[in-house]
Amino acid sequence: MNGVDVYAISQVLHEAGVWHKIEDDFICTKKTRIKIPKINEKVAYFAGVVAGDGNLNKCRRKVGGYYYRVNVVGRKEYIEQLPVLIRELFRYQPRIQRDKRKKNCYAININCAAVYFFFIQLGFQSGKKDRLRVPSLIAENASLFQHYMHGLIDTDGSVLKNRVHLKQRDKGFLKELVRLLKKHLNISSTHPKVNYTKGKPYYYIRFPDFRSVTT
Repeated sequence: MNGVDVYAISQVLHEAGVWHKIEDDFICTKKTRIKIPKINEKVAYFAGVVAGDGNLNKCRRKVGGYYYRVNVVGRKEYIEQLPVLIRELFRYQPRIQRDKRKKNCYAININCAAVYFFFIQLGFQSGKKDRLRVPSLIAENASLFQHYMHGLIDTDGSVLKNRVHLKQRDKGFLKELVRLLKKHLNISSTHPKVNYTKGKPYYYIRFPDFRSVTT
């Protein structure tokens, strides 16, 4: 039992007042039938994607109550690759929309309480990502962490001359990545350094791009 199974998701849905029923490994609500996947390398990769360019939101409905959403924002050519993975993991067909705030920026939305609470149970927070940490189930496993880092680099990293530059607001999260990169992949990273964007502090680390070696 890993704490992110169909029964754990059912319990938090019940506590949130979301009607549902369980069918084998699926959570069925009035509008969706969602598979709850085992924690595997593809889940770890997508968790890295959500950590990088995604976010979880609990939104109030105009008619009362709440709806729950997981979304990822990024380049069109990358966002268009994600529906295949999301369908495989959750049996959910996501929507892709234009994000008008930036040029060539698109958003993929998963408007589904079961998927939202899957990530909550995994260890993500809802709303602002100001206390981001690697989910413990992923941080404890070298292979899962490697795939998590792939997703994080694909969304939130930039690569120049086989060296990854990873930038975050949360210095503590980067310090955790430095430790886990060394522990699991024997990769040495720079310690978090700070620069300022529009007067706000951002931290960054740099390390060798290991993806072509480990995939």
